[in-house]
Amino acid sequence: MEFLNIAILALGASISLNGFLIWKVLKKDQKIKNISSQLQKFKDLSFKLRDIVVQREETFYKNLHEVSLGFLSEVDKSYFIIFDGEYGNVVSIYGEVPNNVVKKVKKTELPYMSERTYLLEKNKLSPLFAPSVDKTLNKGKVLVSDIHIGGELKAKLLIEREKPFLDEDIEILKSLSGFFTSFIATHGYVSHQGKFQKDMILTIIRILEYHDPYTKGHSKNVATLASLTAEKLGLPDEMIRKTYWAALVHDIGKIVIPSTILNKEGKLTIEEFEVIKKHPVYGHDFLSTSSELRELAKYVYHHHERWDGKGYPSGLSGEDIPLISRIIAVVDAWDAMRSDRPYRKGLPKEVAMKELIEHSDMQFDPNIVKVFLNLVGEQGIG
Repeated sequence: MEFLNIAILALGASISLNGFLIWKVLKKDQKIKNISSQLQKFKDLSFKLRDIVVQREETFYKNLHEVSLGFLSEVDKSYFIIFDGEYGNVVSIYGEVPNNVVKKVKKTELPYMSERTYLLEKNKLSPLFAPSVDKTLNKGKVLVSDIHIGGELKAKLLIEREKPFLDEDIEILKSLSGFFTSFIATHGYVSHQGKFQKDMILTIIRILEYHDPYTKGHSKNVATLASLTAEKLGLPDEMIRKTYWAALVHDIGKIVIPSTILNKEGKLTIEEFEVIKKHPVYGHDFLSTSSELRELAKYVYHHHERWDGKGYPSGLSGEDIPLISRIIAVVDAWDAMRSDRPYRKGLPKEVAMKELIEHSDMQFDPNIVKVFLNLVGEQGIG
């Protein structure tokens, strides 16, 4: 009997031990799965780097904020602050926040720690992010990540939740800080390069406007309206950006067209019109010399093609014409009709709209005409 009791105790101990070991293995397996999941998220984040940095500033920061919060199991509120000099702007907010939350803060008004990722008492931020008479609502801790570039504080990510933060939450955010730094630095570089290129191109556009005074403001108008149309069509941010740039330089080839032809008050002769028709080719040739502008050169080259194939210089038709070129064609025609020219006054808005509709499915992509005219109606574009 004693032997049987010992055997039963041993069996029970063995079952308990095996249960404990199985639990440990399952826990370890879950931990491995969690680590694997996080690694996959980091991998996905890396692949998004190229796409996200070319987005417009507002979209870029919101997407970066959203992606970062996806690494944590639970978040109630979160604020993403970007600093420019001594002041910071709250560029993205997650969760329900007070209506009187401060959107602009001074860098020196925020607590600063030597660590880059740390926990902070919530009440230290209450004057700025959790204003409440009831002090009990300001209890708890906030997880903070400070992003430095070149030794300077460039951004702060603040995360709140009712459940206490774990060590692994802090470690995840520490790991993310390197990605934040890369993303923000790269986006800043791309934005700076874009501004430099835009300034250079605007200088060339101003030269064109001296050469052809009647086109003053035309290129910028077309660029603005074309990018709005691209956005209305639901195109990705990169395509919207390319649409803006291509539209901005679509008439660059007119620089080499004699001003006597560009500014002629009477009707053009056949020979003169043939010279005018060369401007997309000249624009393409100018832009093609730069590897960075070569794709834009293609859109400029085809912006006078027609939906029915009777355009120039290649006689492309329908969807064989690049989408951005089709957008520019519609907006270019609209702005030209609405503007004064040497040979006529600008057409009334209703007449210009009627012209686009009548030439839809012949000269213009009918879907783009429809989207553009909806935009004109919604935004009261003149």
